[in-house]
Amino acid sequence: MTYPIDDLAQLVGVMTPDEVVQEPADDPSVVAARERYNRAGERLMALSFGLVVGTGLVWCSMAGLL
Repeated sequence: MTYPIDDLAQLVGVMTPDEVVQEPADDPSVVAARERYNRAGERLMALSFGLVVGTGLVWCSMAGLL
């Protein structure tokens, strides 16, 4: 049985399919892979936050020029 988050990690390429086998969650390779895609998720959240704030600042400065 795989978890939906494992399927998502495989889809975006953070986790290879052979890393997700019917192994217990305490297996060090699965734990390491989950930590790796958790870090990738944190970077994605930081990037999207920066884009939202940056876009808002651009629009504010453009509105000030009008």
